[in-house]
Amino acid sequence: MAIVIAVGFSALGFAFDAIRGDELTIVFSIFYFAGCVAAVLAVQQRSLFTAAVQPPLILFAGIPLAYQLLVPESPGGLRTRIIDLVLPLVTRFPLMLLTVAVVLIIAGFRIFAGRVGTAPSSQYSRRTVSTRRREGSAVPASGRRVTDAPTEPRPPQPGGSGTDQP
Repeated sequence: MAIVIAVGFSALGFAFDAIRGDELTIVFSIFYFAGCVAAVLAVQQRSLFTAAVQPPLILFAGIPLAYQLLVPESPGGLRTRIIDLVLPLVTRFPLMLLTVAVVLIIAGFRIFAGRVGTAPSSQYSRRTVSTRRREGSAVPASGRRVTDAPTEPRPPQPGGSGTDQP
């Protein structure tokens, strides 16, 4: 879900810029930033890692692909082609840095807020079985009732040694 949101917004920004000209503008940057922030806000707690690490990956894959599709092939060798593909990545590094910082702050806040909200309810499950037995409860963390060992001595088994132990 996080990938769909962020890539979808970025592709929408790319589409607007492709219609308007042959270069990625501030429109792409705004859609990229908004998509990454929307992704980290929209996903469930278990998908926060994906939403937090995807901004640089989207930019690293999307910018060369966008320029490959937008900009016509320039005459020259391989060196010129590589520079044409890498230069837009370098110029958008501040955008990537800002986006990653904001996304990590939001993800960190969501993780922290999620842990603080669940702390009181998990207090009971942290107690050990031995602690609950001392307090008079025989219910383990799993919620199943544990039966205590019989307190009466067992009758001697035929052919046994006569002790109470099996």
